[in-house]
Amino acid sequence: MTLYDMHMHSNFSFDSDMTMEAAARRSISLGLSGIAFTDHLDVNYTADGSDVYYDFEQYLDAVSKVKEEFKGKLEILSAVEVGLQPHVVNENIKRLSGFEFDYKIGSTHLISRIDPYDGSYFKVETDKTHGYRRYLNEVIRNIKLYHDFNVLGHFDYLVRYGHFEDNTMYYSEFSEEFDEILKLITELGIGLEVNTRSYDRTPLDLSVLLRYKELGGETVVIGSDAHRLSRIGKNFAAAVELIKHCGFDYIAHFRKGEPIYERIR
Repeated sequence: MTLYDMHMHSNFSFDSDMTMEAAARRSISLGLSGIAFTDHLDVNYTADGSDVYYDFEQYLDAVSKVKEEFKGKLEILSAVEVGLQPHVVNENIKRLSGFEFDYKIGSTHLISRIDPYDGSYFKVETDKTHGYRRYLNEVIRNIKLYHDFNVLGHFDYLVRYGHFEDNTMYYSEFSEEFDEILKLITELGIGLEVNTRSYDRTPLDLSVLLRYKELGGETVVIGSDAHRLSRIGKNFAAAVELIKHCGFDYIAHFRKGEPIYERIR
């Protein structure tokens, strides 16, 4: 089937040294039809309050060049992963003003300025239920404040970094929060990302996808969140089967901000 990796980071992101050209070649070798370089825009991200972002003009110029280089072999899409925080909404709008991307992901990376990635969050939130619920409520707040993006990125982001015996974020435990998130994105026309990087060690709770489908959601996107070549397209075959199992007939990618649905075979 036609399959796109809609979440990867090039060397325009602070945490990747993968070139666009190398990523494109690797993607072609894997049989992918298209990729999106979703490099980071995270305002007020670091511990000292600094921003993490890239020069959009240079980035779009680089995308244009690599798109031409691999024309007819691989579709390359321009994109941005917007870091969502309640107090940076106006700055995000300002930074993105005047730039057109094929695709935008909205992702919550920090919770009240605390970072799960560096371990800080779980030093504060030692109880799984409380910590996960706090995160989901932050996601809800972020979506309500800012929703100029196409897909909600890694909705269960914390499962990567938890230190619990079972890190899975279960719908049954957080049904109220999940329902609010899924209803919000469905009403706003925002899709849901299955981010395969999150499921190396921790299984996806299929109940979340089943509930999204039940609530009328239909736009599911797959992304590897690759920051290096070996991660591109990782676990995609298994993810496609899970999505199909949950009753979805299509997987989406975006072009010029519009969803394009490819039938699952």
